Amino acid sequence: MVLVSIGIILYPLIHDILFLDDLDRQYQAAQTFLSLVKWLIPTILFLLVLFMGHLIVITHRICGPLVNFAHTFDRLAQGDLTRKVHLRKGDYLSSECKRINHMIDGISDIITRLQGDHRKLMVTLQDIKEQVTGIDTKEKIEVLLEMIRQEAKHIADTLAYFRTGDKEPGENHRP
Repeated sequence: MVLVSIGIILYPLIHDILFLDDLDRQYQAAQTFLSLVKWLIPTILFLLVLFMGHLIVITHRICGPLVNFAHTFDRLAQGDLTRKVHLRKGDYLSSECKRINHMIDGISDIITRLQGDHRKLMVTLQDIKEQVTGIDTKEKIEVLLEMIRQEAKHIADTLAYFRTGDKEPGENHRP
């Protein structure tokens, strides 16, 4: 691109140097050409340094958040829902950062509810275990089993938020 721009800028002068019959005009074109070329290399180097600096800053603002996302995803894959994405001032991808943090918060809330439901289920099971010695009728056992079923249903309802690649037995899955 730079070479094309240089060629377009210098073409009229090169044309005049090579194809004009008037020697005085050829001389003036050659002088102009030499003076432009004398400043051309420093100008190109200066622009190249500016361009490289710009590329480094832009790349830093994009790649930094992407690396942060990758570290967060690695921690999520290990089950750590405490890690959030934090961006530096001036970084790009802030809307994606907010979405990822929102997703982490949502999953964390669901897992917290599951843990609470699990604790309730364990307490209910312990209570039933303690009461089982005094149970003499089938109706009382059915009431206690219904309590367990309700707690298990709460856990199943919470788990229903998630879709996984595992197919449940008896479910109809579309390809």
